[in-house]
Amino acid sequence: MKKVIVIVGPTGVGKTSLSVKLAKHYNTEIISGDSVQVYRSLDIGSGKVTKEETENIKHHLIDILDPTDDYSASDFQANARKIIDILTNKNKLPIICGGTGYYIKAALYDYEFLDEKRSNKYDNLTNEEIYNKLLELNDSTIPDIHNRARLLRHLEILSTREEPKNKDVPLYDALFIGLTCDRDKLYERINIRVDKMIEDGLVQEVKTLYDKNIRSKSVDSIGYKELYQFFDNRLMFDDAVALIKQHSRNFAKRQYTFFKNQLQVSWIDIEKEDPLSKAISLIDEFIKS
Repeated sequence: MKKVIVIVGPTGVGKTSLSVKLAKHYNTEIISGDSVQVYRSLDIGSGKVTKEETENIKHHLIDILDPTDDYSASDFQANARKIIDILTNKNKLPIICGGTGYYIKAALYDYEFLDEKRSNKYDNLTNEEIYNKLLELNDSTIPDIHNRARLLRHLEILSTREEPKNKDVPLYDALFIGLTCDRDKLYERINIRVDKMIEDGLVQEVKTLYDKNIRSKSVDSIGYKELYQFFDNRLMFDDAVALIKQHSRNFAKRQYTFFKNQLQVSWIDIEKEDPLSKAISLIDEFIKS
């Protein structure tokens, strides 16, 4: 099976920086495993790698869609597998970096997706029940709990199109490296990260999308949906920022749960070990195996 390196972990833990250093070390390219960074104009809120941060390392599946476009796990699966093939044929070791565990697993395991019309199978569920199902799918772009039509459509896209042959059968020889740290320290990093996003112009970024009347799945992601509520006069600004932090922390917790339960991850505590040297050691051993 083709070998693939996967860098995972909760939001704000330093995945991007490590992946760039590893790509430089192994002379390869990076596939973004993020469900929001595919969208153009959603930069600050998605934590998208900047041109300077790429250090001239080619990144795939970033800025490939307009904010009004739909994107699903099946789309990521097809795109990621194609890029893995291209890189492998060039004798490069593919590196996937991202926090959308469902997308990453769909690409690397034996998932089969079928396009279907709406099945109406969730129509008897309450909005809260639908919302909780979306939480279980580890998705970061959950619509407002009060928007039933979009909740139903979102759940249909994420779940009813999936017809897994065997979700636990890997199609690639993948090494999963996860970054972690003390939970309280992580939450502090997340809070600081959100403050930095506001300072860097997140409000202006979201206002531009809002003024264009973009109401698609892309802006249901964390950092965007809360500020949309502020612009709709449904939240005070400070409350919106507090919600971004809270939702980001909640998402980080769900990411941990997914990665620990769904994938065989080699964890690196960023406070106790040097992530780069430890990752290189793991990868070198993996390549020889």
